[in-house]
Amino acid sequence: MRTSRIFTAALLAAAGAAWAQPVQYLDLRTPRVALNARVTDRDLTSPDLQVGFSDDALRGRAFGRPLNLTLDAARVRGIYGSGPVDLRMTQEEGGLRAKGTFGGQLTDFQVTPRTFKGDVGRCSYELTASEEGRYQGWRSCLAGLENPVSLSIPPAIGGDDARLVATLALILSR
Repeated sequence: MRTSRIFTAALLAAAGAAWAQPVQYLDLRTPRVALNARVTDRDLTSPDLQVGFSDDALRGRAFGRPLNLTLDAARVRGIYGSGPVDLRMTQEEGGLRAKGTFGGQLTDFQVTPRTFKGDVGRCSYELTASEEGRYQGWRSCLAGLENPVSLSIPPAIGGDDARLVATLALILSR
């Protein structure tokens, strides 16, 4: 699978010593959600996530729903819950764009080393990277505007475009 050199370089610069640590964490904080998931090269786990990684797939359970995704250099396809997943990935404006459906919900977002913007399911995001490497900003979902929102993406996920897109869509569609 293709790796986004721009995004990987930014993660390495921001994460510093994170590569030396055997365990990394993906962290999402909003006024309504607190998710901290353990990330290794083989899986993503928390009380709500039991997801296994392979070179070309993500499989398991997430938030009580089955997850079965196939990954390649240009697309993420499969099923999440009872809805289809079909996200196409392109390099645009110094970042990675994902557009299509995730779990049957329209999704269109772009992630760069400095920003995360777009729609994931029923939520719209506007996040900017801080000096510490965390994305911070706001999101608007069916329940209204949520501020502050904070997202930390570990290098174990950020180093592979398809894994990054699938994981972000999964976590942020909630």
